[in-house]
Amino acid sequence: GCVANFWEIKDQITLIKAVEMLLSNGENILLRLIGSGPTLQSCKDYVQLKNLNQFISFEKEIRHELLNTFINKIDLFVLPSYYEALGCVYLESWATNTPFIAVRNQGISELIPDDMKDNFLVSKSDELNLSKSILDFKNNTVLFPFDEKYNIKNTISNFLKNQVFDE
Repeated sequence: GCVANFWEIKDQITLIKAVEMLLSNGENILLRLIGSGPTLQSCKDYVQLKNLNQFISFEKEIRHELLNTFINKIDLFVLPSYYEALGCVYLESWATNTPFIAVRNQGISELIPDDMKDNFLVSKSDELNLSKSILDFKNNTVLFPFDEKYNIKNTISNFLKNQVFDE
């Protein structure tokens, strides 16, 4: 699944094409996309043109407090964005033990252990590489433990303990 604004830099079309490749190879896969934006219609048109409607669904935006429920219902979170400082959705996915795939050289790549980067990171706009990574996760789920130092409660607590406010 993927939750993101439908903007060119979020690159959902690459994810759609990667899923299309997997389907053409006989893989059983469903993709849920949530969001809105300027590239939504072109993505819907592509799915319609390629007769992928039964495998790829477009869902309306959901309230942020329901995001956790969505992420817990999917097997893999994929955000093929190629301009992402640090997408909170990666951390939310990671915190729920839902594996994710991101694009190399984006903010999240700095938090992934070096020996796991090949599992979790793909090249920009590379649907073949992305399809292979999705298949790898489908066949062999790979996880790495969520580092509690990134837990929002700990972050806020540490922020306040460090007395960053002037008195």
